[in-house]
Amino acid sequence: MSLPAGPTLTNATTSAPAALDFVLFDSLATAESAWRALEAVAVLTPYQRFDWLAGLVASGLESGAGLCVALVRRNGRAVALLPLRITRRFGLATARMLGTDQSNCDWLVTLPDFAPDAAQLRDLLARIGREAGGIDILSLLNQPAQWQGKPNAMLALGRSPGASNLYTATIGPTPVPYIEHRLATKRRSNIKRGIRRLVELHGPVRVVRVGDAATLDKVHAAFLEQRALRFEEMGIRNIFAEPGFMRFFRQLAIDSFDEERPALTLHALYAGDEILATCWGAMAGNHYSQYINSTAAGPAAKYSLMAVLIAEVMDDLTQSGIITFDMGLGDFEYKVEWTEPEPVFHSVIALTARGRIAARLLEQRAAIKRVIKQTPALWSAARALRRQLLRFRGRP
Repeated sequence: MSLPAGPTLTNATTSAPAALDFVLFDSLATAESAWRALEAVAVLTPYQRFDWLAGLVASGLESGAGLCVALVRRNGRAVALLPLRITRRFGLATARMLGTDQSNCDWLVTLPDFAPDAAQLRDLLARIGREAGGIDILSLLNQPAQWQGKPNAMLALGRSPGASNLYTATIGPTPVPYIEHRLATKRRSNIKRGIRRLVELHGPVRVVRVGDAATLDKVHAAFLEQRALRFEEMGIRNIFAEPGFMRFFRQLAIDSFDEERPALTLHALYAGDEILATCWGAMAGNHYSQYINSTAAGPAAKYSLMAVLIAEVMDDLTQSGIITFDMGLGDFEYKVEWTEPEPVFHSVIALTARGRIAARLLEQRAAIKRVIKQTPALWSAARALRRQLLRFRGRP
């Protein structure tokens, strides 16, 4: 995958000697070698993988402008990595995790034994902020309290609840069929009944992990069609049909075909020759994150298409050695059959006096958003308004 070369901060800019020091890079190309070496042994979510973020930048979904990758070291050994994009507006410099707008959660990439206290971490971030040209605020979104058993050190610097939950589960090791060992009898029977009905309606049912470009194009097209209908019902524009996401999904999926742990993978539920459901997922280590899915409309829709697909995907994942699993952000009823809700947190970390003023405003805005999403009447009204606005914008 080609990357924008970009200038470097003399390739590496090092802070004054300290218990923790750091190196700054201002392009993915110059950070790649160190990033990949740390990623191979670090605790991270799929959304901090180099390939995931490089794909976002290459597709135009994430800007390479203002990019700053901080590689944290102790005694010369890389122990953590923080990929940031810095924006400057109205005199305020705000740093956010690279790719945060297209990802399910933010997380500081760390070695398992990296455990600074709050004072060390605040000092480290302040020094990074100064050397990166002056950062007033570091904003981290949708952070889990822990990942792969490691507590989130960043939350010691302040946190507020996110608007939605992250749905997670430990799925392995589990014998296959997964549903025979993990689901209640009634739910298992419903899935099997749905499969029988789909066979009667359409023909043999199977789930495919896409591994060639021709199948990818066909399944991708079905995904876009199915998602368009669903988003129209929700009053949301279909961002996945926009050029950036089209490029991102196709190219990263192709680049991942031969990987044991794909940065992006696509599963499809077939009944006969018809594609009835799809799901895109990302992997890091022994974790799989379901990124986005789709199901067909029409008569087949009443047969729990997503449950049928997930049942088969679980078999594929557990046999591949995947141990933990998530279904992303968003509180939807179907997720609780497979996973448990886990709260996520926002951190707005002020690094300057000016940043402290702005941080209070950002925290208030996040609190209002959470109240709306967690109050059924308000959330229903917000979605109805969104549908009306979408229809209005679509009028000639």
